[in-house]
Amino acid sequence: GTYGMNPKVFKNGKQVPEADLPALKTPLVVGNASGHQTQWVNAIKAGFGNAPLSSGFDYAGPFTETVLMGNLAIRSYMMKEGTGNKTIYPGRKKLLWDGPNMRITNFEPANQFVKREYREGWKL
Repeated sequence: GTYGMNPKVFKNGKQVPEADLPALKTPLVVGNASGHQTQWVNAIKAGFGNAPLSSGFDYAGPFTETVLMGNLAIRSYMMKEGTGNKTIYPGRKKLLWDGPNMRITNFEPANQFVKREYREGWKL
C-alpha cells in the first residue's frame, strides 16, 4: 500500500496470513495532519523548522538525489558507441557524483541527463 500501509509478507512465494505475523506498528502520523500534503501546507504557513513533518526536506532532498543518481546510472549504462561486434558501452562503470556542482566527474556524457538547455524564451 501507499507509504507502507497494509503491508503483505510473503515466504517461499506464498503470502503469510496476517494472524501469523507479529503486531505491526502504526504508520507515522505527525500531529493531526491528514497526510503529507497537509503537513507540507502547515509547514509553509508555520515557517521553516516550526512544524513537524514525517519527511522533511533535510531527509527528502538527499533521498531524491540518490534516486535520481540511479536514473543517471541506468541511462549511462545503456550508452553505446559503435555497432555490431565493435559495440562498446563506456558508461558501464561506477559514476562519481559531485553534489554541490551537480555533475558526474568521471563520465562527461552522463552530464547531458543532469540538466537541460531550455529553448529560447524559456527559463527557470
